[in-house]
Amino acid sequence: MNSQHGNSAPVQNLSLVREVSFSVAATLLCYCAVLFVPIMGFLAGAFTPLPCALFYLRWGSPQGFWVPAAAAAAGCLLLAALSASPSIPYFLAMLLLGFILGFGMRNQWSVEKTILWGSLAVFAIGSALFVSAHVESGQNPLKVLEDDLRQSFLLAVQEAAGLSPEKAPLEEALQRLVPLMARLAPGAVLSSLLIVSWLNLLILRRYCRLYNLTSALRQEWSHWKAPEILVWGVIGSGFILLIPAPSFLKTLGLNLLVVLGTIYLFQGMAVLGFFFNRWKLPRFLKAFLYAFVLLQQIATLLAICMGFFDMWFDFRRLSPRSNSNA
Repeated sequence: MNSQHGNSAPVQNLSLVREVSFSVAATLLCYCAVLFVPIMGFLAGAFTPLPCALFYLRWGSPQGFWVPAAAAAAGCLLLAALSASPSIPYFLAMLLLGFILGFGMRNQWSVEKTILWGSLAVFAIGSALFVSAHVESGQNPLKVLEDDLRQSFLLAVQEAAGLSPEKAPLEEALQRLVPLMARLAPGAVLSSLLIVSWLNLLILRRYCRLYNLTSALRQEWSHWKAPEILVWGVIGSGFILLIPAPSFLKTLGLNLLVVLGTIYLFQGMAVLGFFFNRWKLPRFLKAFLYAFVLLQQIATLLAICMGFFDMWFDFRRLSPRSNSNA
């Protein structure tokens, strides 16, 4: 009996080492895809937090810290060797997000708490580091952001338009958009973190169901609804934009609308998922339709509106009142 236990321990340790190595390699590949693979690399980069989240979900504490720690050390060395040191803070932020998602699922947090805490923690730390770094050097963070956006737009136009006649008008139009884009950056960044958290959480939930893990979030995603109080945030933000108000209030209202729009996009996707399941659509068709909604702007806007108006029309008939009337 003791000999069997003694023999199983090295096997388990070897399995753990292999899983750590694979998880670290997957994390680095996902993040490096953003740097070296145009367009599609961003899709792979969105799943940089996944290996850390999955490893913590499986192993808990203290083993769950091994992948974030090893990935942080290996990633910093690799990015420094590739002359990509400025991207190290973003890489570390993705590791933190993965750890929080895995921690939340293992402790059976709700959907809202898991996504919100992960996104807000990374956003708050990243914003503080960005602002403090530029303030200490005597630079205006907003001005730095505008300059970076302007340079990125110019490079994108040069690569896309080349020497075509449309190049000059396109550059002028983008230059006029730069100040607005810079002021919307906080809302856009937080919305991006919410979407990344949501995508990773969906895969984690799928993994839990495949392997019958009890730590899966018990709430059915297709039944999810945003808290009703958020409707007042949309109404208040829209009201600020319609009345004469200081520019900082209008900027705040715009950023709030961007974030709330993302939340109602999630509810719209949940409504679609509810009917996709009811209609028993094939998995590949559901994946195609989800991707279409996320990548096609008009479809995205329609999904946001569907999620918002679901608060009143209850398309899925989930509320007790609707069920009793039926």
